[in-house]
Amino acid sequence: MPDYGLFYKEWRQNKALLVIAILVSILGNPLSIFNMYLTYQGCVTGKENWVGPCVFSVDYLNGTFISFFWIWGVVLAVSQLGIERSKGLFDFTLSLPYTRGQIFNAKFLTGGMVIVIPQFIGYVLSVLLILFLKPEQAVYFHNYSLGMIIVSMLAYSLVMAGGALTGNIFAQLLVSFTVAISPFLLISLPAINLEILFGGSIEFIYGPVPKWAQYLIPITFVDSKWVENSPQYLVIPAIMTFIFYIIGYISFVKLSNERNGYFFLWKRLNRPVQIIVIIIGIMGFGYFGFSASESFTGYVIGMAAGAVIGFFISYFAIYKKTKHL
Repeated sequence: MPDYGLFYKEWRQNKALLVIAILVSILGNPLSIFNMYLTYQGCVTGKENWVGPCVFSVDYLNGTFISFFWIWGVVLAVSQLGIERSKGLFDFTLSLPYTRGQIFNAKFLTGGMVIVIPQFIGYVLSVLLILFLKPEQAVYFHNYSLGMIIVSMLAYSLVMAGGALTGNIFAQLLVSFTVAISPFLLISLPAINLEILFGGSIEFIYGPVPKWAQYLIPITFVDSKWVENSPQYLVIPAIMTFIFYIIGYISFVKLSNERNGYFFLWKRLNRPVQIIVIIIGIMGFGYFGFSASESFTGYVIGMAAGAVIGFFISYFAIYKKTKHL
């Protein structure tokens, strides 16, 4: 368990952001319900201007204000790792009389508590508000409110892991986003290119895919439609949250801070990642060229352009050191 002093440091260093995140997380859910109630009251008082009957229902199917709560996970992780490292404050943090494991756990627990506890308080207040206002129905309210806590923690742990592997804010966000869409980059994009090269259709793309498989792509949870499926699918982001925590913890403990400002803290990742980026550029631009021209010539031109663009983007992003803020 991290020392109290580390929690106090995290609080003092990010006090304004933490306070805002706590208040928004507590009030967001009740205000969403109250806004639905005001909409209903507007229908009752001006019924002649509305189409259909006035019904007061709490409907979370199409998302509400809390749909954006996952953003707090991203912002907190960037503040705790990316911004602190970019400001040159990380050397001071690591010089404190604590182990790297204690420092990472203090950061993670601070962020986790700011995400989980206020959202749960907001959920309880929303339940009380529903009991008081008595809507005719509450659609997906419980699933979405509690599920967003897990989704927010998934976003937080993913970006924390990205920050533990990288040396600046841009790298942290880029790596996190890439991992969030990695199943598409590693599976679907190569399959599409194989279809272009060999013709016909790839059964892997068009064949039956288990419904739960889409939730192996973290970015899927940005769309609120996940709430329509079984709550049991939330086990997947919960497991991914734990996996990303382990990756972040090991990276933070094992990697040095000497490459502060570079893309990766572990420089052995530079060349393999650069090659992967170039390959993805070749496949992505090749597919774009084929779609635009509907010809193999356009596909080849797109591949060539992708190789050049992928090389320059990867070279300047990975090997150019970022200055402190």
